[in-house]
Amino acid sequence: MDLYKLKSFYTVAKMGSFSRAAEALYLTQPAVSTQIKDLESEYKTKLFDRIGRNIRLTQSGEMLIPFVKNILDLVDESHLAVNVLKKAGEGSVKVGVSELPGARLIPDCLSRFLEQYPKVSISVTAKKSALITDLVKTNKVDLGIVGNSLPEISENDFKGETVHKDNIVVAVSNSHPLAQKNSVTVKELSNLPLIVSLKNTVSRQAIDKLFHRLNIPYTIAYEIDNKSMIKTMIEKNLGIAFFSYLEIKKEAESGWIKTLPISDYPFYRYIQIIYHKNKELSPSQKAFYDFFVEEKDCPDGQPL
Repeated sequence: MDLYKLKSFYTVAKMGSFSRAAEALYLTQPAVSTQIKDLESEYKTKLFDRIGRNIRLTQSGEMLIPFVKNILDLVDESHLAVNVLKKAGEGSVKVGVSELPGARLIPDCLSRFLEQYPKVSISVTAKKSALITDLVKTNKVDLGIVGNSLPEISENDFKGETVHKDNIVVAVSNSHPLAQKNSVTVKELSNLPLIVSLKNTVSRQAIDKLFHRLNIPYTIAYEIDNKSMIKTMIEKNLGIAFFSYLEIKKEAESGWIKTLPISDYPFYRYIQIIYHKNKELSPSQKAFYDFFVEEKDCPDGQPL
């Protein structure tokens, strides 16, 4: 079914004239006549009675009119809907965030973004970084905001940008002997009980890589998949742990836990926003991406 034929049919019926319909449609009269004949062939019935100079709808034509009007109205509405979506001010964005960005970056950034784009609908999925990258790969989220131990986007499937780096610090109890120091070396941590995340996490991989690179042995006392529990165990002096400063800033500033920079081998956790390389971002998704990249002061960590 050709929409142009339907539009010609509806315009002829509305104006009662082939010539006036042709003029309104910026077509020649023979072109309009051909379209009507083609439509009549498709329906295998006459749609207009042509008696002298008068043109009137047949019964079949009368029956067809409301259907054609609905079709043309839907086409107009679809154009309006797409045009609205082309504007960054409306639409939806599905964002996947890992633990650190989800807790420390997203709330503030969302608040600022929605001040500028109040009609954009945002849905947020919070999971481990590895799971967020899987969601981006399968297009289940539009954008991923994840932590990485490397400053570059490390997977070929993704486009994106590194927007923040955050110091990795050692967190200890206030009653721990290291709490009297202002910094610590990696070697000083060698024989101390470490509380670490599970092996498939970005933070754990970075810690393992650090000790292996320096060829320094280390002692894992606990593997725990819960940052809040790790903090509580540190407070109880059951071990020490590595944290991104953003993750532990609140506790450090309140005096609950002491944090120490690593003096001999500082390293960082990088926050990145990513999307699939084959994905075309909608205007609202692109607006969120650009906003997150440009608003480097959203978190209170260390911008690049």
